[in-house]
Amino acid sequence: MMRSLSRPLFFLLLLALSACDFDRQLQQDALDQRGRISYTTQMHHLHILINHALQMAAQGADMQLLDKKQGNKLLAKSTELLKRAMSGMEMAKLHQQGWAGSSLMFMTHELADSAEEMILLMHQLSSDVTNKDTIRMLNHAIEVAAMGSSLIMFGQQGMAGDIDLVMVNHGQSMLGEASGLLHEIEPVDDYSRIGIKIVQMLIGIPENPNTPESGKIPSAN
Repeated sequence: MMRSLSRPLFFLLLLALSACDFDRQLQQDALDQRGRISYTTQMHHLHILINHALQMAAQGADMQLLDKKQGNKLLAKSTELLKRAMSGMEMAKLHQQGWAGSSLMFMTHELADSAEEMILLMHQLSSDVTNKDTIRMLNHAIEVAAMGSSLIMFGQQGMAGDIDLVMVNHGQSMLGEASGLLHEIEPVDDYSRIGIKIVQMLIGIPENPNTPESGKIPSAN
């Protein structure tokens, strides 16, 4: 009698253990997915701050060409915002969580470094420069690309229903406009070379990286 009862109980115990293992796996998968979403969202928000810093910088550069004092003020604010995005506790935490090796993180630092170089060059602009039209065109390309990049990243977060697709599509259109402007600009000096590089990076960054290229996704805290 005991033997006949123990066999069903043994199978029930195995089923219960299997269910527990399955539940634990589901919980880990959910944590991994939350970690991916949290990482991408945080990186996109940091990028939007960098993009806004670049927009302000482009506007400041145009004012420098007119010898307006507001130019240096805008460039100073751009530098301050850029440093806040890259040196704040949010960026430090992402590094501590193990995201330093991801391609998006690499592109973020590369973009910020180029933006810092560009702002230094923008500080040197004045009404005495001879290639004002080219500089203004490049400044416009930077501003348009930064705005387009931000619109795409906002839309990718899927927070506003159908309007998200409108934002993404319009952002892509703005990136297309920025790309077209680059065909009119020759990389003849540091200003144009770094500016073109920034626009090209802004065009490439909005891709949504759901997983890193290698290694395990860090667990969400």
